[in-house]
Amino acid sequence: MVKAIIFDFWGTLADHGVKSPLRQAQWILYLSKMEYPEFVNKFESAFMTKNFATLEEGFTAVCEAFGKEPGYTIMNDLIGTWNKNWMLAKLYNDTIEMLEMLKEKGIKIALVSNTDCFSVGKVLDKFELRKYFDVVALSCERGMLKTDPQMFESILQELEVSAEDALMVGDSPETDIEPAKKAGVNGVLLDRRDKRPYEGKIIVLKDLEKFI
Repeated sequence: MVKAIIFDFWGTLADHGVKSPLRQAQWILYLSKMEYPEFVNKFESAFMTKNFATLEEGFTAVCEAFGKEPGYTIMNDLIGTWNKNWMLAKLYNDTIEMLEMLKEKGIKIALVSNTDCFSVGKVLDKFELRKYFDVVALSCERGMLKTDPQMFESILQELEVSAEDALMVGDSPETDIEPAKKAGVNGVLLDRRDKRPYEGKIIVLKDLEKFI
């Protein structure tokens, strides 16, 4: 029996305000020749595992990680892209309905996200989402990415449920489903565009009901 569900944020509960902000950052940093997974891991490790006072401070750390000079143009473009991302973000049409349904059923809900300290938190507050979650685990506050096994272990402890009684829902097999499985948590891939050949996936959040 599922007693708790752990949700990813971007691509699962909320849509980015700009198209693929990480890919835009890769382009802005003139790193298009770098393998995307390698770029993402390095970018998120530098930018999303610490609390920075300003976006400029955070992106300076990113530039240092990639050996780039944090010049005015690069910094201005990165900050502009990132501010648009959270300011223009929107929830998917089925997000609130699903969260409220789970609350009514008495199922505990957690959120896990690789994020800087300027984005997801603001979107949660903007749409008054925090009231739905029993645990909010943001990488910038935890000092680790969700691919770290300790992330899911700590969430399970705080939810006071076993791995067998929890379910992970996310849009990425690599950064959502596989890390959860390593912690013993079964995962359900949410493929809203129905483009990934993946066994046991769902297309809309409503289909999650058959796994509960």
